[in-house]
Amino acid sequence: LDAANERFGLTRTSGGDGELWGLTQTTAADQLVLLQQVFGADSKLNAASRAYLQGLMKSVESDQRWGVSAAAEGNSWALKNGWLPRSATGLWDVNSIGRVTVDGTDYLVAVLSDGTASRTRGIALVEAAARAAVGAFGDK
Repeated sequence: LDAANERFGLTRTSGGDGELWGLTQTTAADQLVLLQQVFGADSKLNAASRAYLQGLMKSVESDQRWGVSAAAEGNSWALKNGWLPRSATGLWDVNSIGRVTVDGTDYLVAVLSDGTASRTRGIALVEAAARAAVGAFGDK
């Protein structure tokens, strides 16, 4: 995982210990770099790999269709969400990244939260942040 992060240019991302990928440390900026690899034309991934990843991100389970998709029009989104209760504090990390389309324009969006009181509150937070971010660009 660390080798792929380096290859893609994720300079502030490090994988969790061993198989603990859920404990990966990252930044929103690095997640946007990653999204460029999945959706951008200037990607280190081949077309088949990009199409495969995009297909997975467009067909998440219905109970996981939350997060950055809240900023999209209809079903014009592709996303990957992550959530984890922290054992030491009981607080939740809730994250959502993806591509949304509004008024025919595609936006790459990454929202990371740290220390929300519940998963539900974390979801509401990342959805509000995604809508605000996309709305700020749409108003220009």
